[in-house]
Amino acid sequence: MKHEIEKISKIVDELIDFYFLNSTKKINISIEETHDSFIMEFESDNIQCNNNKIINFKKLINVQRQKEMEEYYWQLAGTSLEGEEYNLVGMMIDEAIIDYDCPRLKIKLIRKK
Repeated sequence: MKHEIEKISKIVDELIDFYFLNSTKKINISIEETHDSFIMEFESDNIQCNNNKIINFKKLINVQRQKEMEEYYWQLAGTSLEGEEYNLVGMMIDEAIIDYDCPRLKIKLIRKK
């Protein structure tokens, strides 16, 4: 269970970085553990982003979960500023729901146990 909590923390760290790298001043974060998953929600009403950046982010994060890759590489999350870490987050989650209505960005990530 300790590794699971560490993985959730890495995912949350990456999303916080994404928001702050896009000049938000306030992020609301909710993390919920259910009997079969973790649900992480992030929201900001004032992010300085554009549609192209959101489209690129969606491409990186909406990859199929890859548990075997996750076991080897999850500790690397947070070590790069080039975008690969968002792809790694995508490999660690089962679903990403992204709602962007400039300047509001809401991201919901679901990671099944």
